[in-house]
Amino acid sequence: MKKSLVAASLAMVSLPSLAANYSIDTRIDAMGGAGTAAASYLTAGFHNPALVALEPDHRFGVLFPVIGIQYRDPDDLVDALENFGGVFDSFSNDPQNPDNVTATANALENLQNKVAYVSGGFGGAIAVPTSTISGNFYVKGYTEAVIMPEVEDADITAIENVGLGPAPTLTSKARVLAFAVVDVGLALAGNIEFAGQRIALGITPKSQKYYTYHYQVSIDDFDADDWDSDANQTEESAFNVDLGAAWQTGPFRLGFAAKNLISQDIKTVLYTREYTYEVAPLYTLGGAFVTDLLTLAIDVDLNEQKRFSAPSGPEIKDNTQLVRLGTEFNAWGWAQLRAGYIQDLEDTLDGTVTLGLGLSPFNTVHFDIAAQIIDANSYGASAQLAFTF
Repeated sequence: MKKSLVAASLAMVSLPSLAANYSIDTRIDAMGGAGTAAASYLTAGFHNPALVALEPDHRFGVLFPVIGIQYRDPDDLVDALENFGGVFDSFSNDPQNPDNVTATANALENLQNKVAYVSGGFGGAIAVPTSTISGNFYVKGYTEAVIMPEVEDADITAIENVGLGPAPTLTSKARVLAFAVVDVGLALAGNIEFAGQRIALGITPKSQKYYTYHYQVSIDDFDADDWDSDANQTEESAFNVDLGAAWQTGPFRLGFAAKNLISQDIKTVLYTREYTYEVAPLYTLGGAFVTDLLTLAIDVDLNEQKRFSAPSGPEIKDNTQLVRLGTEFNAWGWAQLRAGYIQDLEDTLDGTVTLGLGLSPFNTVHFDIAAQIIDANSYGASAQLAFTF
């Protein structure tokens, strides 16, 4: 099942029509995601449109492809869900066997208050820095899924007290909520002189395509291959805009990005309840120390990022507000070693260590890989290829 969920997530992000609220950028992924002031002009559209123009002497560049996946399952929920169907079948075939009763009640109780997350993304960009208005045309896609059981205490009691009767019909549910979005945007930026300082300002108008998936089934019938069927899907289109600013003096940079300034509420299909995914403005402040050999960066989300909500039912703990730290050691333009750390102020996500490696022969071909280290059941990776001319 775990492989099926990851494969399905990758299939979703590979759709040619998808765009995103978050970004996959392997270099910045390896630096803890701290890209508001430290991202390159090639990935500026993903993080802060002003960075397209911050260094106008850069060359024409192409980024394609970048792809990444992240899987968070600290409680091994997905395997437990997969195993429960078989345990319940054994119980249904012989409900008077005390071993079956104990195993089934324990297996169902073990699913309570557990949650797992799958996310992934892809992207590409073409950037043209100039001395006047610099541009970056990009496509980026992102998807995230929340896997969660809703266990009823009455089901556990009914199993434990089955007596001489048949196995009870369970009312507990297994649910998958997923959201996917694809941006097609043009980041435009220029520099102005203010009080003797150079400040870059940027704007990104973009079209977006939103998808939601809502899969609900009895907890003993969960099948990972069914969650992304057409019957569980909605889709909408919208226009949105990002703004950004960046200031640099010597090796010091300060950046600010405001993403998705036009709020959207995206509805899922209705089963026992309807969920809403909120696309709302996200404001991020970033700082960086940038030299030829060393980069240090920090990003702080200034507001909480909300996701799924419903007027009734269990609360979904998927809101985040992140602090990101990153560093990069550059070996004379030929190889880069990167590391970082991500902390969630909302405590939804566990702290994450990030690592990465870059190779850039002749400063023309750039190949980067990154990994995220969370725990034994939670991990992530991404890779990208870019060319500058």
